[in-house]
Amino acid sequence: MQAVSTSRPLLVLDLDETLWHGIDDPTQPTGVRFLLRPHLRTFLETVGQHYDLAVWTAATEDWMHAGLTAIREAAEFDLAERAFFLWHRERCTWKRTEDGAYAFRKPARKFNAGWIRSKYPRHRVLVVDDVASNYACGYGHLVKVSPWTGDEMDTELEALTYYLTSIARHEDVRSLEKRGWRTRAATFS
Repeated sequence: MQAVSTSRPLLVLDLDETLWHGIDDPTQPTGVRFLLRPHLRTFLETVGQHYDLAVWTAATEDWMHAGLTAIREAAEFDLAERAFFLWHRERCTWKRTEDGAYAFRKPARKFNAGWIRSKYPRHRVLVVDDVASNYACGYGHLVKVSPWTGDEMDTELEALTYYLTSIARHEDVRSLEKRGWRTRAATFS
């Protein structure tokens, strides 16, 4: 049986193809239109009751802020205001891939920073991302979601809401097996 914690864990959210999908749209002032993943508002509101939220994206700072504005306007949830931190491309590192190219990575060791650790020990930090390799050295933190590119029938965030709320009070969320989270979430719905 897992120990129960009374402190809130930190949930670090990826943005592109996790919460939204951006498409070029010259009719928009920013030149892009953000399609928001189905069930986003309910996901943020519900999960935000159980977790403190943060953002870490490999996108540029201006892209991140444009998308967060789209969330605020369409979902009426100010993730930028609520976030413990807003990290973008400058907080990522370059890593050589197996094919010799370089890609951005999100090294989980950055959660060791004293200002984070003082409030959220590593065993109380989870991340939601559609790219598992972003956390190659920190898989214990990762809840991997399927990438989203606009399917209006997608239910990933709905299932993820059930799963994340079911584990929020576990003392060590990092040690939980998360690879089959969708199956466990289905038992809650």
